[in-house]
Amino acid sequence: MKVMQRGIMKILPGKMAEAMELEQKHMATASRVLGISPKCYRPLSGDFMNTIIYESEWDSLATFEAHPEKMMAEPEMQALFPKLEAVTESYVAEFYTPMP
Repeated sequence: MKVMQRGIMKILPGKMAEAMELEQKHMATASRVLGISPKCYRPLSGDFMNTIIYESEWDSLATFEAHPEKMMAEPEMQALFPKLEAVTESYVAEFYTPMP
């Protein structure tokens, strides 16, 4: 069963440029290590101006559940994750399945 993950990151005030740069590196690492093609978005209007949203598709929940171990085994991600945490105010993950 395919699963779509949406990550919603609220970024600390004044940290959006840094967060976008870090998230681009995160997406590149995910693409290389996991073989997925995540998409990243930034709102153009509304109350979400300090927000980054990304979406990733997974073949199954089991595939998704295995990804943190693979990602954190990468030295690049080990260095990147604390930097992302330092600019992120909050994070919410949502999961969706295709409608039949």
